[in-house]
Amino acid sequence: MSIAGWYAWFESRSRWEKAALLLWGAILLFVSVRVFLSPDSKTVYPIFSASGRFWWTGIDLYEPHRPTDVQDGYRYSPTFAILVTPFAMLPDSIGGIAWRLFNAGALFVALWWLLRTVLPTNGLPNVLAWLLLLTIPLTLQSVNNGQANLLVVACMLGTVAAVSQERWNLASALLAIAFLCKLYPLALGMVLILLYPRQLVWRIPLAAVASLAAPFLFQQPVYVADQYAKWIAVLRADDRASCVLENMYRDLWLLIHLYGLPISRTVYTFVQMLAGIGVAALCWHRQRAGWSESKLLTSTLALVTAWMMLLGPATESSSFVLLAPSFAWSVLEAWKANERNARHGLLWGSCAIFVIAVVVGGINKDWKLHEAGVHAWGSLCYFVYLLLEPTTPAAQQMQLAESRRLAA
Repeated sequence: MSIAGWYAWFESRSRWEKAALLLWGAILLFVSVRVFLSPDSKTVYPIFSASGRFWWTGIDLYEPHRPTDVQDGYRYSPTFAILVTPFAMLPDSIGGIAWRLFNAGALFVALWWLLRTVLPTNGLPNVLAWLLLLTIPLTLQSVNNGQANLLVVACMLGTVAAVSQERWNLASALLAIAFLCKLYPLALGMVLILLYPRQLVWRIPLAAVASLAAPFLFQQPVYVADQYAKWIAVLRADDRASCVLENMYRDLWLLIHLYGLPISRTVYTFVQMLAGIGVAALCWHRQRAGWSESKLLTSTLALVTAWMMLLGPATESSSFVLLAPSFAWSVLEAWKANERNARHGLLWGSCAIFVIAVVVGGINKDWKLHEAGVHAWGSLCYFVYLLLEPTTPAAQQMQLAESRRLAA
């Protein structure tokens, strides 16, 4: 398309769509310039690019065997090193920009796809524009530092959208990609298997196993097996349960530790598992209660991502981008409903907490807001908000009331 064609397309957009495009464009331009001028500053991308190059030359990916002249901290699967190879072939000043633009593009496409297939817009205007705008606060950190979280959440959104279209193979493949970046997105797959057992009970496990076996096609089996052994060792050694507050994960355990609650790590692990089972059971119950598929998948995605942030195995500040799309959608729904009750108070309280975490925490690092558990409080409020969602959705309640009125 010519420049004139792009300009005509832009002019045809609504005011809010223009605002979203311009704001995201400014963010990506600013980050791209910063990365080009200083490709090794405030970024984790060099970890990925170095690992992509190490893979093909048979060099160790993981500490303490990883070369010390490159940035350390690689905790991803060997398959992920293969996936980032196209970017690793470029200089970091260019590859870092391409990586961020690819991830942002994946998120935009996934949001558009989810909106077309799953989200019950119910006449809301400019929904995509608002989703793009409302996801910015929890997305900025991952865009800036080059985290893989944008790709993870895009694949999770795509998984849900593909399920709604009964594209089971595609859904399983997308979930496998998310699983290769971060292991815990498999929780979404487990809940979807519970909801759609006949279609997914073998597809998702097969996709996950195939993704883990793929590296054996691209390197010597001995080297691949050794890298898997070292990856598992790195994951086992990454225990932040008793470290300083600054380095702790931003989850419920931080609040327990912060306020000195008499709960052991063993009991907390049990709580994590029990809460995960409870989320799965709630989603299953909602399906059996006759929830529409769009409403069911929307609530399932929100519950699972909220569980990941509050009770998952590894929640960093940049991880909250996984919550951003569902949180943005909840805000839009609440704004349209215009209800004032305790449940919606939890959502608006969560909004205020996240704004404080992003804005105030970003302005002054010396205030150490993260150590006060602001992210954890935000995800706790949102998780409770989701759990308190009425068993029968509002739209169905209105239909039932109307049916009863006509019957009377």
